[in-house]
Amino acid sequence: MIDAWVYIEHDSGEIEDVSLEIVGRLNEIKASLPLRITGFSFGRDPGEIPRKAISQGVEHFIFLRNDLFSFYDTQSYVNGIEGIVRERRPDIILLGATYQGRDLAGRLAARLKTGLAANAITLNIDEKGLLYTGVPGYGGRFIAEIVNMKARPQISTVRQGIFRKLPQDNSRSGEVENIEVKFGDFSPRLRVVERVRKDVKDITKSERVVIIGNGAGNNLKPIEDFARLIGADIGVTRPVADRGLAPRDIQVGSTGVSLNSKLVIIFGSSGSNHFVSGIERCKNVISIDVDRNSNIFNYSDYCVVADMFTILPYLNRRFGGQ
Repeated sequence: MIDAWVYIEHDSGEIEDVSLEIVGRLNEIKASLPLRITGFSFGRDPGEIPRKAISQGVEHFIFLRNDLFSFYDTQSYVNGIEGIVRERRPDIILLGATYQGRDLAGRLAARLKTGLAANAITLNIDEKGLLYTGVPGYGGRFIAEIVNMKARPQISTVRQGIFRKLPQDNSRSGEVENIEVKFGDFSPRLRVVERVRKDVKDITKSERVVIIGNGAGNNLKPIEDFARLIGADIGVTRPVADRGLAPRDIQVGSTGVSLNSKLVIIFGSSGSNHFVSGIERCKNVISIDVDRNSNIFNYSDYCVVADMFTILPYLNRRFGGQ
């Protein structure tokens, strides 16, 4: 039996989608392999987290309980999970490539002296329990397949929006373990003075997205105005995020997020390989670019050869703008 663990990241009782997306992918793999899917999480009180995770494909849930787990702290979390990992020796540990997941995965891999594949966009397991992860390299210009042949557990973070969650089914059953973690003399170095939550739109769930490419330069406002008029959320390509004009949370592509939108409208993207991997699941893609030979048109359902700043005033007036 191959034992695969998934970090079920949660906040205020809500599980991060990427955790359940990983569980969904493992259930696909489980159809042809003897695989046990274990979820693990931290906190003071499990609440509904184990039940929700089991209803979406987790078979065995480990909840690690301690007052220090009331907020995320790398040192406390790693100290809390290290002992049980060494004792039970899972074959695979997977975490979402969130800020928290990346932080925890790196510290845990270092503590266990094993490897870490970061930001995986493909996951496969063979009959021997070897984990094959596809990760983007050189800014997403190619996909490298990584296999950890010797060290265990095999650890990887997984990018959001790549895999599909299982439909929730409350008839699913699973085992739940509540483990009280004892720290002994350990004292955390981090003290929370104030916690401020910054809400950033999760565009992986958006039905309509307008994407701003490098061709827009620094003039994002006309495109943002158009997006508001049609009720769309904003995404950007990597160069736009690199210049600090938009947060990384809305960067689309192999080093950002993947979309599953019904409609995507792209302004001024050349269509590099690392970008188009983020739109390949979208239903309708419309691209506007001044270069009729732009690579983005090879990945678009509708192609508009035009200067975006010439066409935008017409679009804005057409949809009720000034």
